[in-house]
Amino acid sequence: MKPFFCECIKTKAKLFSILLPVLAIILLWTGWVARDPDPVMQETGYTYMTTTLLLLNSIFLPITAAVMASRLMDMENKGNTYKLLCTLQEKSTIFTCKLLLASCHLLVFFAAETALLFGIGQWAGFTQSFPVGDYLRLQGIGYATCLLLFILQMFFSLLLANQLYPLFIGLIGSFLGLFSMFLPNGSFLLYWCPWSYFTLGGSHLMVYEETTREMTFLRIPFNYTGGIVLFAALLTACFAVRRYFLRKEV
Repeated sequence: MKPFFCECIKTKAKLFSILLPVLAIILLWTGWVARDPDPVMQETGYTYMTTTLLLLNSIFLPITAAVMASRLMDMENKGNTYKLLCTLQEKSTIFTCKLLLASCHLLVFFAAETALLFGIGQWAGFTQSFPVGDYLRLQGIGYATCLLLFILQMFFSLLLANQLYPLFIGLIGSFLGLFSMFLPNGSFLLYWCPWSYFTLGGSHLMVYEETTREMTFLRIPFNYTGGIVLFAALLTACFAVRRYFLRKEV
């Protein structure tokens, strides 16, 4: 635990300074959407929020993961202090502590996002019971996807000396993730783009009738193939990037 606490001291809570503005933007957006709900919105508000939250996470979290990875790796990259660190602790410990630190921050972020969204629904007067299963699916997939993207961004930060390039990759990934939401559920193309895995957490598809101005929701069955691909990609990325980090000359 000592190396982990040392990593926490090095970051000086800078990861929260990255995550909190993103959380504030998402909550302001969802709060504005739910500010004046009609009776239909009150009855289906939490389900509607799953579609909104899926969109917002797909837009903001890829670039957030890139900034987090750049922040964690940039201190050693700029000062070229890996050699000094490796004389004090094992290289595997350095990688594990950075990954564990990001995992804890992301877990707090998703838990706070869910809790505050529940609070917004109560403030807006939603009468629908909070669908715990739908949010566990949405946020669980979102957490796993964001962790996968963070590991990939760690690799880009290690590979590229200029930390602007990993940020550009994260920005492009945000557009790819947004584009993937227009593809059919279970499309083969989704499996080749890790930024599109957020869509696996969607539990409902919103259908809006312009003539009657009615909004209905169709349940989307969980894509088990996509879930297995996401889990396999997460494990593969973790072991591959860790191996690259251990073999990297310092």
